[in-house]
Amino acid sequence: MRRVVITGIGVVSPHGLGGEAFWAGLQAGQSSIRAMSRFDASGFPSRIAGEVPDFRTADYVPKSYRKSTKIMARDIELAVVAADHAVRDAKLATRGTIEMLGAEKTAGWLAPDPARVGCNIGAGLICADLNELTGAMAQARGENNTIDLAAWGKSPDANKASGMDNLTPLWLLKYLPNMLACHITIIHDTQGPSNAITCGQSSAGLALSEAYRTIQRGSADLALAGGCESALHPMGVVRWSLLNRLTTAGNDAPATACRPMDAAASGTVIAEGGAVFLLEEYEHAKRRGATIYAEIAGVGASANGTAIGQPDSSGQALAAAMSAALRDAKVAADTLDVICPSGYGDPAWDAADAAALTKLQAQQAHVWPVRGGLGDCGAGAQALDLAALALALKNQYLPPTVNCDQPIAGLKVASTGQARPLAVGLSVMGGIGGQNAALVLKRFAE
Repeated sequence: MRRVVITGIGVVSPHGLGGEAFWAGLQAGQSSIRAMSRFDASGFPSRIAGEVPDFRTADYVPKSYRKSTKIMARDIELAVVAADHAVRDAKLATRGTIEMLGAEKTAGWLAPDPARVGCNIGAGLICADLNELTGAMAQARGENNTIDLAAWGKSPDANKASGMDNLTPLWLLKYLPNMLACHITIIHDTQGPSNAITCGQSSAGLALSEAYRTIQRGSADLALAGGCESALHPMGVVRWSLLNRLTTAGNDAPATACRPMDAAASGTVIAEGGAVFLLEEYEHAKRRGATIYAEIAGVGASANGTAIGQPDSSGQALAAAMSAALRDAKVAADTLDVICPSGYGDPAWDAADAAALTKLQAQQAHVWPVRGGLGDCGAGAQALDLAALALALKNQYLPPTVNCDQPIAGLKVASTGQARPLAVGLSVMGGIGGQNAALVLKRFAE
């Protein structure tokens, strides 16, 4: 089977834009969780979030494509920016990078065959812009403030607009979850196997797993893969509040609110962000002298079968995903150096993580939940974990865990940052819908 390595990393996170800002935040043990500023959150029980710093999407797309930014929801924008960082980091001369940077600056970069480049992106439930939608709904208001569906589609008054007339013809394209992958493939002209994965927090891990298999079996030589999501809008906060996922104890101290795998955990913090990676067949990467961050050695997946929003308290399903990934990688659990668990900071979900890790019997591995300084960004969550793990393996440094002062179940949590030999790491994520993904990364060796 063909080997698959990571040769480009693009990150958008509360720590900043790009892999360097992300790694600097991790090394510093930084918390980038703040009071929500995207909208007025004063009426919500939880009023804190992990927000990505401001950026202009137009700066990350070719000039000829800038009109399309008008039909990009925030989730799409995050993915487009992350993919741009990944492609530049990998020194890939795609149609997008050539148009943005010019032929001179991309000279010497790899110009891939578009048919041999795939794209697999994890996405979440994209909420419609409330200002757009409520304006249209108001236009179709019927008796007793109900929505008149006839007036929504066609106004009974020829001189009056219908509800739908308030929306642009391409309105729906802003909110389809497959549009993250669509825009990336168009901008960078990737014509290989493409897919969108919508499985909650496990979306990015499952997207990388699919891209890994695509390259492994020879259907592509490279693939852009990852996941991004922004739940930072009123509907997202309402949804997560109704599911009792959010902590309400940290409004006055946001930096310490998200406490993954900690005895004092009281709920997670809503966030936005994610990462896109360039995966590449090893011999292909070797021939062009690419920088290799890590090797993907194995993948695994499972499902809980529990009600939505409820973890598998036994840890059995999560352990099954991890065991499958280890078997695929031909790696023994007792040789793992570091494990990145879901680590939401929600007591019930963290207990399920701990139960799964106990079943895995990898007591020597350092447990490193990275959510404490970032929050939970849904479909982008495992992408950030994998970026953190790949960078730790590359730099041979394990950053400190943020806000885990009293580890539950006696877990061996990495409390202080330090240089240490790291050969094999594992990322496991339990998605809110019950899907689980696990990936084994190895420090690259010839």
